[in-house]
Amino acid sequence: MATRAKTASNNSADADTGTAQDAEAIEQNIERLRGDIAALAQSITRYGAGKTDEVKMRASKTGRDLAKTSQETLDSLSEELSGLEEAISTRVRDKPLQSLGIAAGIGFLIAAVWSSRR
Repeated sequence: MATRAKTASNNSADADTGTAQDAEAIEQNIERLRGDIAALAQSITRYGAGKTDEVKMRASKTGRDLAKTSQETLDSLSEELSGLEEAISTRVRDKPLQSLGIAAGIGFLIAAVWSSRR
């Protein structure tokens, strides 16, 4: 019977040692996971900062392209308007009575539309 008590005592001591080792291993794994999570958070932060810079550069380039296109369109329209102005001036000089009749007709139409709205 003494042998059984001694064996049970040894098994209990072995179980306590095993439990302590298991707990220590779990704690080490948790610490390793914390380190991995911290490294992952840093990687995500760097990745996000890189993407932010990339988006800023794209937006800036798109803004410059849009401004350039707008300016080119404005210049083109200004040239067309100048050409039309010159063509109208030439037409009025060549045919003043016809131009006066057209202007009077347009004025009459505008007045008729304007008065019907009131």
